Amino acid sequence: MRLKTSLFNLGILVQNVRNVGWISLSYLLCLLFFLPLQLLMAYTRENEFHQFIPPKSLFGLSNEFQTIMTFLFPVLLAIFLFRYIQVKSSSDFTHSLPIKRQHLLHQHVLFGLVVLIVPVLLTAVSLLVLSQFLPYDELLAVSSILKWMSLTTVFNVFVFMAGVFVAMFTGMSILQGALTYIIFILPVGVMVLFLTNLEFYLFGFTANYYLTQQIESLLPFVRITQLERFPLTMNEIFTYLILIIAFYFCAILAYKKRHAETATQAIAFEHLRPVFKYGITFCTMLVGGLYFGSLQGGIGWIIFGYIAAAFLGYFLATMILEKTWRVFSKWKGYLIYLAVVAVLGFSFQMDVFGFEKKIPNVEEIQGVYFGEHIFSVLDSDPNMGLGHVPPSTEYIEPSFYYEQLETIESIRSLHEQIVKEQNHLNKMSNYSNSVAFRYDLNNGDQIVRYYQIPIRAYQKHYRDIVESTEYKQNQNPIVQIEDHTTIDHITINSYMAGNRVRLTDPQDVEEFHQLLQADVLDQTLENIFDQRGDWSHIEYQFEGKKYLHLPWKKSYTRIENWLEEKGLLSQARVTANDLSHAYIMKNDESRELYEFVHENRLDATFADRDDAIKIEDSEQLEEVLKQASGNYQGEYIIGFYYKQSSYPEFQTIHLEHAPEFLIKKLP
Repeated sequence: MRLKTSLFNLGILVQNVRNVGWISLSYLLCLLFFLPLQLLMAYTRENEFHQFIPPKSLFGLSNEFQTIMTFLFPVLLAIFLFRYIQVKSSSDFTHSLPIKRQHLLHQHVLFGLVVLIVPVLLTAVSLLVLSQFLPYDELLAVSSILKWMSLTTVFNVFVFMAGVFVAMFTGMSILQGALTYIIFILPVGVMVLFLTNLEFYLFGFTANYYLTQQIESLLPFVRITQLERFPLTMNEIFTYLILIIAFYFCAILAYKKRHAETATQAIAFEHLRPVFKYGITFCTMLVGGLYFGSLQGGIGWIIFGYIAAAFLGYFLATMILEKTWRVFSKWKGYLIYLAVVAVLGFSFQMDVFGFEKKIPNVEEIQGVYFGEHIFSVLDSDPNMGLGHVPPSTEYIEPSFYYEQLETIESIRSLHEQIVKEQNHLNKMSNYSNSVAFRYDLNNGDQIVRYYQIPIRAYQKHYRDIVESTEYKQNQNPIVQIEDHTTIDHITINSYMAGNRVRLTDPQDVEEFHQLLQADVLDQTLENIFDQRGDWSHIEYQFEGKKYLHLPWKKSYTRIENWLEEKGLLSQARVTANDLSHAYIMKNDESRELYEFVHENRLDATFADRDDAIKIEDSEQLEEVLKQASGNYQGEYIIGFYYKQSSYPEFQTIHLEHAPEFLIKKLP
C-alpha cells in the first residue's frame, strides 16, 4: 500500500487537472478548428469558380498554425506543470509530501503526455469520421491520418520534454519558457554566429560552405514546416526519440540533486551559473561583432562591436542571476573574459592553424569546382553534361567541375597568386568580382575558399582557365552536343523586339548548331568577360523534352552572319529598324544605371535635356546597339525608343566600347 501511495497521488492528479486542464482543452479546440473544421469549410465553399486543392498531407492544412500550436502548448504545459518547483511555498509543501522526487516527476510527466496526446488522438478520430463524407481520399486516408498523428505526437513530446528538462535548471517560469526556445536554436545559432564572424579573420573562409547544407532543417520549428514536402526520415525520428529519452533522464538526475530553496533563482545549480553568464556574453558578443562588421566594416568597428555587446551581455546576465541592477562592481569577470577572447581572436588573426595558406598539391587533387559564386561550387554536379543528364532532368545546366590536369594547374595557379597578394587585397574593398574554389581531394576531403578580388588584376591567370577547352565545354554544354539529330528545334527569342525565330529544318538546325559551336569555342577572355549585353536568348529543345538555354552574345558573329544571309536577323534580335531614335548623354559620375535613371526621371525628361543628343541615323543606331550593355555602370547612358513603345529602354556604353562618332559629340 505504501509503494502504491508513493507512485501515485490522487490529490496531485486533481491539482494538475485544475492547473493545466485548460491547456488540453484549448489545444483540442485549436486542432479541431485548424484541421477538421478547415476541411469542412473548404468543402462547403467549393463551386464551379472555387475549387479546393487539398495539400499532399495533413501537415499542409494551416501549416503555420500547426507549427505555433506544437511549440506553444507543450511549453506552456511544462511551465504550469512544474510551476510548483519555482514558487517557494509550493516547492516546500510539495517536497514535504511522502513521495520520492522521481515518482513525483514521473506522475507529472505522465499526466503531461496524456494532456498532449488525447487532443491529437481525438482530432485523428474526427478526421477518420470526416473521411467517410468528404471526397479527399488521399488526404484523409488512414495511413495519412496515422502519419500525422504519430509525427505530431513525436514533436509534441519532444518540445514538452525539452521544457521539463529546462524546468529542472531554473527557478523562474519566464526564464524557463525563454530557455526552452533558446535550446532549440542554440546549437545552430551559435554555429551560424561563430562561422559568420570567422569570415572577418580568415582570408578565404566562407560560412556559406557550412550554412548551405540545409542547416535550417536542424531547427525543429523549421523542420516541422517542411513535413508536407519532406517527411521525417527514420534517422531523424530516431534522433528525436533519443533526445526525448535524454531530456527525461537528465531531468530526473537534475531533479534529484536540485535544492528546494533554489526556487525563484534564475539558475538552480551554482556551477551552471558561470555557464549561463558567459554563454550569454559570448552569444551577444558574436551578434555585436557581426552587426558592426556587416554594417560598417573594418576591424576597428568589429572589435568595438565585440567589446560593447560583450559588456551588455555580461552585465545583463549578471543582473538576471543576481536579480538586481547593482552588479557593475563585478567587472573583473568581464575583463578576464575579454582577455581570453582576445587570445583566441589573435590566434585566428595570425592563422596559427595554417588555414589561409593551405593549397593542396596537384597530385592530391581529384577535381576542382571553380566559379564566380560560392553557390555554383557547392551545388554543382560533376556529371552535369549532355551524356550524363538524369532521366528526370529537364534542363541541361553548365558544370563548374574540372578534372583535366592542365585546367587544375591553371586554377591552382590563380589561387596561389591570390594568397600571395593577401595583404594587398585585405587593404582594398568593394570588389565587384568574386571567385570560389572547392578542391575534391583523393582522400575524400574537401578544401573550399572564397575571395573578393579585382578580376582585371588577374587576367593572365584567368585567361589560362577560361580559354581552355574544358572550361568552354563545361560552361557551354552546347559544345558537347555532337549528334545534331537529337535536336528537335532551336528557338531564338528577341524579347525586346517581340520577335522570335524557330529553326526546325534539319539542315538549318545543323548549320546553325555548328556555327554556334564554333563561335563558343573561339571565345577569348575579352569576349567571355565582355560587359556588353546579349542580343537574344537561344533555346534548344531535344528529344525527350530536354532543354538547353544560352545567351546570344554579341561576339557570336558567325550565327549573326548566317541569320543575315537567311533574312532572319531582324526577327532574331533588335536592329535599327525596330527603333525610332535614341538619346545619349554622358554619365559623368559613372553611377549605377538604375540609380541615375530614377533620380533624374529620364523616362520623362530625356528628350528635353540639354546634355543629351538625339540619334536617328540607322547606321549609328546599329553601331550603338552593338556596343550597348545592360544594367552596368558606364560612361554613357542611352535611351532606346522603340517604334511600338513611347517609353525608352535604358542601357549604357563603356568608354572602351564607345563608337568614335559618340566620343566626338560627347567628349
